[in-house]
Order: sequence, then C-alpha cells, then structure tokens
Amino acid sequence: MTDEKEPYAGEFVDAPHMAPEAIAARKKRNVWLGLALFGFVVLVAVTTIIRLSNTDLSEGAGFYYSNSDSRTPVGEAPALPPGMSEEQAAPPAGLAPDEVPE
Repeated sequence: MTDEKEPYAGEFVDAPHMAPEAIAARKKRNVWLGLALFGFVVLVAVTTIIRLSNTDLSEGAGFYYSNSDSRTPVGEAPALPPGMSEEQAAPPAGLAPDEVPE
C-alpha cells in the first residue's frame, strides 16, 4: 500500500471544456431534433386517430385489412379475382386442413 495523498494522480484527465459556440450549436441541434421527434409523434397520433375513426371494432379483426363497411362474413370465402379458377386458388397438396372448424 502506498502512502501517497493522491493514489490515482495522473490516471485521470480533465473533462474537455467546450467553446460557447460549440455549446450553442449543440443546443440548436437538440432543439431541432426534439421538434422533429415531436412532429413524428404528432403524425403517428393523427394517422392512428384517422384510422380508428373509420373502423367498426365491434366486428372483430378487420381493423388492419379494410376500412370498408362491407366485410365478408366469417365462414364465407372471398370472391376470386377475375381470371382465377378454384383450382388455382386451392392450397397445394399436403397443406389443406383435415378438418374445417365450425
């Protein structure tokens, strides 16, 4: 053990001191970054409010797929696109479920 009054003398360096211009520039960047972040939050909030206002959440999980009022009832298959046959729309062999839930 050493008897020095400062056992860590020379191991630490002083923190750098920034010029006032550098501090002002950093503050200006932070203000603009904060405004951009606030603008993004507002954009997400407005988009969410608009999306939710056009949705009837009482019908289940149709929220992410359609904003129209005419949804396909559960159990009915949607109409095939023009030119597509039932055979083309069928799942590949081995992927069809064995039992269809009611």
